[in-house]
Amino acid sequence: MAQALSRLAKEGFIRRIRRGLYYYPKMTAMGPSKPSTALLLAKTIRRSKGGTIFAGGTASFQNLGITTQVPAQYTILGNLAPRTIQIGEVTVRIRQRSFGHLKGASQEDFWVLDSIRNLKHVPDSTPTNAVAKIVANLRTSGRSVQRRLLQFARGEPPRVRAVLGAIAERIGYRGPETEMLKKSLNPLTKYHLDVASALPNASAWNIV
Repeated sequence: MAQALSRLAKEGFIRRIRRGLYYYPKMTAMGPSKPSTALLLAKTIRRSKGGTIFAGGTASFQNLGITTQVPAQYTILGNLAPRTIQIGEVTVRIRQRSFGHLKGASQEDFWVLDSIRNLKHVPDSTPTNAVAKIVANLRTSGRSVQRRLLQFARGEPPRVRAVLGAIAERIGYRGPETEMLKKSLNPLTKYHLDVASALPNASAWNIV
């Protein structure tokens, strides 16, 4: 297998990122595409070891269009031993996290949840702009995607449940999932996130 992959790389059919890691470039108007190194590595690890493993960090904001900033380093999260990998000029940090509640989630699902988790740390943007972008993305994502995210959110921290519930309500989602999220929140807890201008219904979810 290794020799076959090496031969295909030499013939230009696939491209090599590092030992044992290749990708098939898609042609675009700007030439051959180059995927995110962290995303490729996360997929490779997931296939070889199984488990719930995702590319996250600043890449979550970037892939949702919240920021155009290219990450100085990429992050992979999952049930893995923490370490740092250097691939050419790219640094990839592997961080140990347990995502048992996200079994079956897509990488795109994770980017949404990860972005909401880290609203206070958006590079080159604000929590309000980040939420506005997520609202716009989810408005056109389809009911099945919206429902799946709301179901995964049940295992997320309360502030994530509150924001995603408010977003779902804002885009007109109708279903028992939003009510379940609201009932899971402590009615006395306030979430200080400064996103009210993007979510007029924020106060109904104790977001201030």
